Amino acid sequence: MAVVGGLIARAVGNQVASKLGELVKDEIALLWGFCDNVEGLREKMEDLDALMRDADDRLRRGERDGEAVGRWLAKYKSVAYDIEDMLDNLDATMLIEKTQSKVKLFFSGNNQLLQRSTIAHGMKTVREKIDKIEMEGKALNLVRHQATAEGSRNNETFAACSTEGMKTGMVGRDIEKEKIISLLLTSEANSDISIIPILGLGGAGKSTLAEAVLADKRVTVFDAQIWVHVSEQFDLRTIGSRIIRRLSSTINLDKCDLQLIHDNLEKVLSTTRYLIVLDDLWEEDGDNLEELKRMLQYGCKGSRIIVTTRSQRVVKALSTGFLAKEHKICPVAESDQISLDVLSPGDCWEVMKRRALGPDDDQSDLQVIGREIAAKCVGLPLVANALAQVMFERRTIEAWENIRDTKVGLGLREEQQNKTLECLMLSYSYMKLEFKMCFTYLAVFPKGFVMDQRHLIQQWTALGYIQSHDDGERCINYLLGMSFLHISRSSSVSPVHAKTSQKLTMHDLVHDLATVITSTEFLVLDANATKPRGSNRASYCRHARLINYQNQTKIFKDLPTTSRSLHFSYSGKLQLPQMAFSRSKYIRNLDVNGSSVQGQSTSSNLVLPSSIHKSKLLRYLDATALPIKSLPKSFHTLRYMQTLILSKCSLETLADNICCLDKLSYLDLSCNVSLTELPDSLGKLSKLSFLNLLGCSMLQELPESIYELTCLQHLDMSECHAIKKLPDKFGALLKLIFLNLSGCSKITKLPDNLKLQSLEHMNLSNCHELQNLPKDFGNLQRLGFLSLSECYKVSVLPKSFCQLVHLKSLDLSDCHELMKLPECFGNLFELDSLNLTSCCKLQVLPESFCKLSKLR
Repeated sequence: MAVVGGLIARAVGNQVASKLGELVKDEIALLWGFCDNVEGLREKMEDLDALMRDADDRLRRGERDGEAVGRWLAKYKSVAYDIEDMLDNLDATMLIEKTQSKVKLFFSGNNQLLQRSTIAHGMKTVREKIDKIEMEGKALNLVRHQATAEGSRNNETFAACSTEGMKTGMVGRDIEKEKIISLLLTSEANSDISIIPILGLGGAGKSTLAEAVLADKRVTVFDAQIWVHVSEQFDLRTIGSRIIRRLSSTINLDKCDLQLIHDNLEKVLSTTRYLIVLDDLWEEDGDNLEELKRMLQYGCKGSRIIVTTRSQRVVKALSTGFLAKEHKICPVAESDQISLDVLSPGDCWEVMKRRALGPDDDQSDLQVIGREIAAKCVGLPLVANALAQVMFERRTIEAWENIRDTKVGLGLREEQQNKTLECLMLSYSYMKLEFKMCFTYLAVFPKGFVMDQRHLIQQWTALGYIQSHDDGERCINYLLGMSFLHISRSSSVSPVHAKTSQKLTMHDLVHDLATVITSTEFLVLDANATKPRGSNRASYCRHARLINYQNQTKIFKDLPTTSRSLHFSYSGKLQLPQMAFSRSKYIRNLDVNGSSVQGQSTSSNLVLPSSIHKSKLLRYLDATALPIKSLPKSFHTLRYMQTLILSKCSLETLADNICCLDKLSYLDLSCNVSLTELPDSLGKLSKLSFLNLLGCSMLQELPESIYELTCLQHLDMSECHAIKKLPDKFGALLKLIFLNLSGCSKITKLPDNLKLQSLEHMNLSNCHELQNLPKDFGNLQRLGFLSLSECYKVSVLPKSFCQLVHLKSLDLSDCHELMKLPECFGNLFELDSLNLTSCCKLQVLPESFCKLSKLR
């Protein structure tokens, strides 16, 4: 596995060199006299990077000394991680120095003289290791390669995001698509619920074909179209919950057992002619599949289910059982089942050239080479798309010839070789260096996991893989372009929730690729197993996932001390020992999200362990759905915290010292129904840009200091039923872009002097007591979306309303007292969506109304 492990080495080294460059400028490096040593290390890392380009090329070319080069790269990566550990130690020391008195520092293990000596010795040790590695590289006859441009940002493309894009991007599957649509639409009066299987290899385009079917206008005859990604983790409760949520937003599924799921499905499906796609179904157990069919049997006549799967055994299992024998719900005849063959090289090239060639390219010579590269795609669209992105960035004959002639092996035994993974590995080997670490991090999530884009970017940032949100979006667009990520069908949102982060998924084969590459960096700790899966060397492990945790507290002794991220997967009542994180001093990402608990409640008196303060470098914490009443007393010492997610907890209070977290930019307190107040000094969170208070129904008021949040861009206060007024200086939030006050039913008026000059999205729906809008409401000149739906007492819009020249969507439905619109209403030239439903007293529209030429 040395060859595979070496593929990530240069990306690791690049990240560490960047950290060294930052440290040279740091105050503590100047004070402690480390500048020369740090600069020397940085220069050495850059020198070695020139050798590593040659090593990368040798691995790609599959030369005979590839195994030795792979081992050399693995050694380099190990030293790079040693440097990262040393830098993180220095980071923690700097933080302690800022937060403890000099007396405490002197008598503690953090004594400045001791730390300075330790770090100096560490720098000397790693410098010696680097010198040795450089000599070994020269012994392998590695030569310096100059840096080359890897493609400009203007050339970055990404995959089509919509189902329409998926439809037009499909090649060679038109016959199969028409056959499926015919099966969906024929025999509509038949009482049977038919299952239409799509069988094929991983990456053959099964999901793309199903997406193309759903995108076809002919299937709109179904009352509901529902997509459920199943993957290897087959869970009936999850499948049922996702279907119910698509059909009803009013059913509460919290702590819902399987019987309640079954009852609710009967309720929502009994009046629905549905089309459900069960994507990537692996389950072969007949009893489990029979229970699945029982859940779905209640649809109206003509309901249909499309199943995508790699296994004929799954289809056979679906054909067994009582419901299949009674023809109530069963697969179509074998002759009607869809079996996808691999694409021909010609069709693979058709897929590739849509992405790989620009309109101004001299295509004749490139096409010849492109067809030869297409022959390497083993007939799979997934591979074709990934290679096409690489080719698009390097549109020269020489570069394409290099791709054609490159062979990347996985370093596995011959019987384990996987041609598809090898082809995907080729795409990875040409991936932009700056995105390689971001991609391999995706291995920490289980197969089939739906990732939140915003949270993923936050985790990358916390780990230092990217420096900004914009960098994260560039990376995601790049991975979408390679088909290494896909936008989940659950991403579609209504305008009311326009700022909702989109959801992302990853193909199972791509997940396999990330797992293979990170085999020495990623550890799976199974609390029920005697031996961890993954890395055999704790010194390498950077990421860990703890699975099947049911309060086996001894497992925390096996947590690698070098881990940068830790993700929990557990069931039952969660208890964390007080010393759970005492060994986790390098942790930057901690995900103990309790929403993964299936059908059970967690402990009612759970607290975060006090040892969490040992994780001085923690930047990202997700404790969603854990019943935490308060945070540990030492929580305020986590001064590097950037993202704090405490949604659906049981918080009753939030200590004032949380406002010491001066790097905090994202705070989610949504659905803490017992939280009655926020800290008075909330305004001290000077970098806070996102604050979510949705569903904090007992929250009485906002602190007056909120106007001091000069970076705040997103504020969601929907369903804060107890709030009666906003602070007088609320209008001073100059950078606020998104404001949701929906369901704040006791607010009677908005503050005067609104200076929300950046506000683009404002939701005031269901503010039942709101009387009228401020006279200066027209100052919100960037406002594009406004909802006043069910503001029953609003009778008139201010004259300044017509100054909202960028307003595109306006919802005034159920404004029962609204009597007229301003005479100048027609000046809202950008308005393209207007809802006046149930405005009972609105009799006449102004003459200027006819000027609204964009109105649909």
